[in-house]
Amino acid sequence: MEVMGNTTGPILGEPEADFRGETFAPPPGQAGTGDTLGGDVNWIYDMAWYGEAVRKSDGFICEEHPAKLSSDGVWEKIIYKGEGLRIWQYRLPNLEIVILFVFFLWQFFNILFRKMGLKIPKFTSMMIAGLLLNVILTVSGDKSIIQELLFPKNKIDVPGCLGLFGFMIFWFLKGVKMNFKRILKAESKARVTGVAAVTFPIMVGLVIYMSVEKRTLLAKPYGPLLLMESLTSFSGIARLLRDLDMNHSALGRVALSAALISDMIGLFYMVMLVPITNPTFVSFGLLIEIGFYLAICFAVVRPIMFKIIKRKREGRPIDDKYIYGIIIMVCLACMYWYDLDQFPALGAFLLGLAIPNGPPIGSELVERLESFNFGLILPLFITSSMLRTDISAWKDCLTDHTKFAVASLIVLISLLKFSISMIIPYLYKMPLRDSVVLSLIMSHKGIIELSFYLFSYSAKVFTRDTFSILVLSIVLNSLIIPIAIGFIYDPSKQFLCYQKRNLAIMKNSGELKTLVCIHRPDHISSMINLLEASYQSEESPLTCYVLHLVELQGQDVPTLISHKVQKLGVGSGKKYSENVILSFEHFHRYVCSSISIDTFTCIANANHMQDDICWLALDKAVTLIILPFHRTWSLDRTSIVSDSEMIRFLNFNVLKQAPCSVGILIERHLVKKKQEFQENLKVCVIFVGGKDDREALAFAKRMARQENVTLTVLRLVASGKSKETTGWDQMLDTVELRECMRSSEPNDQPGTPKEEVSTIYLEQEIIDGADTSMLLRSMAFDYDLFIVGRTCGENHEATRGIENWCEFEELGVIGDFLASPDFPSKTSVLVVQQQRTVSQ
Repeated sequence: MEVMGNTTGPILGEPEADFRGETFAPPPGQAGTGDTLGGDVNWIYDMAWYGEAVRKSDGFICEEHPAKLSSDGVWEKIIYKGEGLRIWQYRLPNLEIVILFVFFLWQFFNILFRKMGLKIPKFTSMMIAGLLLNVILTVSGDKSIIQELLFPKNKIDVPGCLGLFGFMIFWFLKGVKMNFKRILKAESKARVTGVAAVTFPIMVGLVIYMSVEKRTLLAKPYGPLLLMESLTSFSGIARLLRDLDMNHSALGRVALSAALISDMIGLFYMVMLVPITNPTFVSFGLLIEIGFYLAICFAVVRPIMFKIIKRKREGRPIDDKYIYGIIIMVCLACMYWYDLDQFPALGAFLLGLAIPNGPPIGSELVERLESFNFGLILPLFITSSMLRTDISAWKDCLTDHTKFAVASLIVLISLLKFSISMIIPYLYKMPLRDSVVLSLIMSHKGIIELSFYLFSYSAKVFTRDTFSILVLSIVLNSLIIPIAIGFIYDPSKQFLCYQKRNLAIMKNSGELKTLVCIHRPDHISSMINLLEASYQSEESPLTCYVLHLVELQGQDVPTLISHKVQKLGVGSGKKYSENVILSFEHFHRYVCSSISIDTFTCIANANHMQDDICWLALDKAVTLIILPFHRTWSLDRTSIVSDSEMIRFLNFNVLKQAPCSVGILIERHLVKKKQEFQENLKVCVIFVGGKDDREALAFAKRMARQENVTLTVLRLVASGKSKETTGWDQMLDTVELRECMRSSEPNDQPGTPKEEVSTIYLEQEIIDGADTSMLLRSMAFDYDLFIVGRTCGENHEATRGIENWCEFEELGVIGDFLASPDFPSKTSVLVVQQQRTVSQ
C-alpha cells in the first residue's frame, strides 16, 4: 500500500455504509472519526473499493498498489450485505465485458453485411459499432450502465489502453509483412501511379494554400491534414483487398505495388515535414534521433534476427524467448517515438520492417499475434476512437467556415487523388473499368489515417470538430468505396477465355501445353511419371509449366516467381522450390529432353491459390491443368498418410473457374513406361458419353501414341436401349469412338497410326450401378492407369444406385469409386474435366 497525505490507517479498507456517501457510521471504538471528517468521506469509500481516492478537504491523494482487479464473488455480497461495487465496476470484469460487448457488436455488423451480399471491410464494421455505442451513450445519458462500462468512475480507461497496445502490434505486424523487394519488381504503371497519387494532391494543396490570403485553416493543422488525405496506406489497402478477395488478382497486385510505393513516398514526406514546419536546431536534432533509430533497427536488430534464423534448427519453431524479446522491443520503440513527440506506432512499424518477413520469424509472429489481436484487441482501439467523435459536427458544415474548409479540402484531395490514379493507368493501356477500380482502391481510407488523426487530436493539432469531420469522412469512405468496387469489378470475368482450349479439338500433331501443380515433394514423382508416359515428338511437342504452390506466411503480398527469368539465388524462391526445380531439371536433361519445361513458384494465400493457377494457365495458353489429389498414400499404397482439406478446396475452385481443361491425378501406382522390363503401360478409359468422357479419351489416345503404352477403351452401354444416335452429344461420341472401333479389327497394313495399333475397344452392356461396380472390380488388376471423365455416367444407368455413395464430388461417381479405399486394386486414376468457361 502506498499512502500519500495524512490519512489514518484504521479507517482505510472499511466500506462506506451508504453507497452514495451521505452518511458514514464508523465502527465501534472509532467514535468521533466521522464527526472529524464531516461529510467528506467519499474518498474513504473510493479507497476501499477503487484502490485510489482524492480527499476534497485538503486535496490529498491516496493510492493502493496493486489495485484490486476483481471482486471476491458471492462472499463479498454476503459479508457486506449488498454494499460495494457492481461486478462490471471492477477493472478486470469491466475489461472482459467491454471486449465481449465490442466483439459481438462488430461481428453483428460484419455478418449483416455479408448476408446482404456486401463485401464491407471488417474495419468498417468496427467503426460502425463504435459509432453505434457513441449514439447509445448520447441518448442514454451519464448515469446509464453503458456509461459505467465504457467510462468507469476511476477514470482509468483500461480497454482504451489495451486497444492502443493492439494498434501498436497491428502496425508492427504490417511492417513485418511488408516486402520492400516489391518496389524493385513493380511494373512501371504501378510505380508512376504510386508516386503521383501522393505527390499530385500535395502539390495542388500547397499551391492553393499559398495563393489564398485569408486562410481559414492555420499551417499547423493544414499540413498534417493535407499529407494524410493524400497518402495511400499500404496496410489499409492490403486489408481492403484481403476483405474484398482481390489481393491475388492481377489488379490487386498492381494496387499493392502502387500502395507500397505511395506509402514509402508519404513516409519520406512525413519525415521531411519536421524541419520544414519547424526550421530550428531542435528539428534537425529530431532528424538525427530518427536517423539513429533507423540505424539501430537496420544495422543492429536486423543482423541479429538473421543470426537467430541461422542458429535455429530446421523444422523447429522459434523459441519463445525471442518472441517475447521482440514484443519488448516493440514497446520500447513506441516509448522512444513518444518521447520524440512523434507518432508512437511509427516506431513499431519501422521495427517491423527490420524483422525478416516470411518463415521462420515473420510467419511465427504473424501466426501468434495477428488473429487474436485483430479480432479482440484492435476493435477496442477503434471503438475508443469513435467514442471521442462528436457525431453532430456535420450539422453546420455549410455555415461554419472552419468546418466547411476541412470538408472542402477532404473532397478536393479525394477528387484529385481519384483522377490522377485513374488517368495514369489508363495511359498505360489498362482498361478503363480496371483503371476506375484501381483509382477507387487508391482513394480508400482506413485505420492508419484514423490512428494518425487521433494522435493529432490528442496533441491538440486538431480541434474536436475537425477530428470528428475527418473520422466521419473515413466512415463514409470505407462504406462507399467497397460497394462501388463490388458494383464495377466482376472477378468472375478475369479468367474468361475467348477460345476453346481443350484436348478434344486439338489435332494429333498439335502442341500440348500442360500446367502441373505441386504442393508437396511426394507429388513430384507422380507428375513426372505421368509426363514421361505422355506422347511428345517434334510434330506433337509437349510443353510443361510446373507451378510449385507455397502457402503465404508472414507476408501481405503474394508472389509469382519464374525460375526461367530469375535464376536460383537469394530471393528467387530457392528455399521453397529447390527440390521441385532440380527434379524437373534432371527429368528434362537425362530422361526426356523433348519436353519443354518452365518452372514457377507461387507464394500465395491458401484460399486464393486458384487465382494464380488460372491466371498462369490463361497467360500461357495452357490446354490442360493437372492437379494432385488431396489424399496421399503410403509407399506400399495401402494406407492414407495425409488428407488435406486445403488442397481439396483448391481443386474445387480450379474446376469452377479454370480457363481450360483440368485433370486430377490420384496416384497409388507408379505410372510410367516399363521399358526396363519390356512391359507395356496398360491404360483403360471408361467411356459412357459426354464432353468430359471425350476429353479423357482424347488424352488417352495421345498417350497411346507413346511406345510401350497399350490403351483399352471400355464403353458402357445401357442394356435394352437402342444404340442409334439421337442427339448432338451422341453424334460427337460416335465420331470420337469410330477410330477405336476400327482399331479393334485386325489391321496389319503399313502406315497405320500407332494409337490404332495399340488400342483395344470393348463394349459392355450394363443394367445399373451394381453391374458397373462388379465389372470394374473384375478388371481392377488388369491396368496401371484408369482415365475417366468427371461427369462419366452422370444421369446414366451405369451409375444408378451408386451415385448417392459418392464421397468426393470433384471426382465424379465412377472416379470416386475407382479412387475409394474399398476398390481392390491400387491402380492410379486420372479424372478429366473439359473446359467449362468459354466467352462467346
